[in-house]
Amino acid sequence: MKRFLLFALFAIAANFVQAQLLEDFDPAPTDWTLSTGASFGTVNSNGVITTPGVGGNNPADIGTPSVNKTSTTVKVCFDIWAYDGGLNTKQTFPQQTYANVLFVNSAVTSAKDAEKVANQYAHVDSFLLSGGTNCFTFTFPSTVTASNFKVFISFYSPLTQSGIKYVIDNMSISGVSLICGGTNCPPVALNDMFNRGNKAELSFNGVLYGGNSVYPAVPAGYSVDLGGTDNDANDAYADLQWSLPAQTITNGSVTVNSDGTFTITRNSTAVTQLTFTYKLTDDGPDNNFSTTTDNMTTTATVTVNWPAAATLPVSLINFTASRSGTNVTLTWTTNMESNNTGFEIQRSVANGAYEKVGFVATQASGGTSSTPLYYQFKEQNTATGNSWYRLVQIDKDGTPSISVAKGVHGIDESARVTVYPNPGTSGNTNVLFGSSATRDIIIADLSGKIVKHWNNYHDDNMTITGLNAGVYMLVVVNKATSEKQTQKVVIIK
Repeated sequence: MKRFLLFALFAIAANFVQAQLLEDFDPAPTDWTLSTGASFGTVNSNGVITTPGVGGNNPADIGTPSVNKTSTTVKVCFDIWAYDGGLNTKQTFPQQTYANVLFVNSAVTSAKDAEKVANQYAHVDSFLLSGGTNCFTFTFPSTVTASNFKVFISFYSPLTQSGIKYVIDNMSISGVSLICGGTNCPPVALNDMFNRGNKAELSFNGVLYGGNSVYPAVPAGYSVDLGGTDNDANDAYADLQWSLPAQTITNGSVTVNSDGTFTITRNSTAVTQLTFTYKLTDDGPDNNFSTTTDNMTTTATVTVNWPAAATLPVSLINFTASRSGTNVTLTWTTNMESNNTGFEIQRSVANGAYEKVGFVATQASGGTSSTPLYYQFKEQNTATGNSWYRLVQIDKDGTPSISVAKGVHGIDESARVTVYPNPGTSGNTNVLFGSSATRDIIIADLSGKIVKHWNNYHDDNMTITGLNAGVYMLVVVNKATSEKQTQKVVIIK
C-alpha cells in the first residue's frame, strides 16, 4: 500500500477539506524518529508503533518527517491502546497517561533536540489520553511565521508503569503537507486492480508501474492498471526496481521482474481472485542498489478478479454485510432459484485466502423457486482488520458459483472509511463507514465541482454508481461529531 497518503485538497462547500498527513505504519516508514523504547512492530498482523510503559522518567517519543503548514490550525489524531507486556491482550490504562506535543524546527532529528525551547515554535502540554482514538485541534499564534516544521509527541505518566506496553497507530495531522527531502524522496507505489473478462484465462502478463508517460511503454500483450501509477520524485525509471517479498499466495503463483513486469497464474477457473504485495525500491542518492543503507522502499497490493466460471443459477439481489460490535450479519435475497442446495459462506481477513465459515440451506422447495426468498447469516467476528464475505451458491450436482464480495470493517477499523475497489471500474465502487451514524457525503472532482451529494445518510455502507472515468474526492462528515474524513477515489473505464 502507499506508505503515506497526502491530499493537497481543494476548498469545497464550507471549506472543510484540508491537506493532511496520514500514516498507518504498514509498512514501517523510514523517515520518522523514534526514541526511548518506541519502535515499529506488528500487532495482529497490523503495522504499529509499540512503546514500553511510559511512567516515571521513561517517556516514549515519536517524531514525524518535515511537513509544510497549509493552515494556521492543525488537528492531530492517533489511536493508542494499552496492552499486556506480550502484546496479546488489550488492557485498561494503568494510570493517567499524557502526551506533550511539540511543533519544532524541521532541522531537529532527535527527541532531545526537540525538547530544547530554542527549537520549538509551539507546544501542547499534558494532553490527557484515553484508550482508542485521541484528537485535539491547535491554532498557531500569529507570531509563528515558519512555513514548515516537524511534530514530536512525547508520551509520559507521572507514575511508574510496569508489565504493559502501548500500541500507537493511524496518526493523522490535518492542515499540513509532506516535504520531500530533496535528494532522496521515497518512491510511491499505488495499489493495482485488474478485472479480467475471460472466464477461461488461467494466466496473464502485466506491468506494475501503471501509466507513467516517462516510463517504458507497456509491452504488447501486457495488461496495465492506469490508476496504479508508481513514481519517484527524484529518481528515473532506471533507478527503480520491483520485487516480490516473501509471502503465501493461495490458489496461484506470481513472478515479479525487476523491470516492473509480472506474470500471474491461478490454479483453476474456480479461483476468482488473487492478491499479492510487491515492493518498489529506489537506489538512493548514490544511484547504487548494492549500497542498501540509503535505498528507500515502499509496497503496494495487487488484486486480480476473474468472472465466475459459471453463471449464478439464482437471481441474487440485495446482498449486504454489516457489523455491530463483534457480530457480523449478512443478508441477501433471491428472486428465483433453480436446482439450488444452498449457500456456503466464505470469509477473507486482511486480503487472505477465503475460508468456509457457515452454510445456509435453500428455502426453495426442491431447490427451485420463482418467488423472492430472504436469507440471513450471523457470526462472531473479532478481526481487527477488514473482512470480506462472499456467497458460494452450490447446485444439486455440486457445481459452485461465487458471488461478488462484500466488506465489513474490523473492530479497530470501525471509525475509518474504506473504499473498495479503488481504483474502481464501470463507474462503480463501494464505501464502508463502520457504523450507521448519520452523515453528509459528497463526491467532488478535482476542480471542486460536486458531482454527487447525500444528506443525512445513515447506513453503514453504500454503493456509488455512475461515475465517469477520473479522480474524485469522497468527503464524509459525521453529523453528530462534525468529524470529517476524506478519501481519493479513482474510476477507470
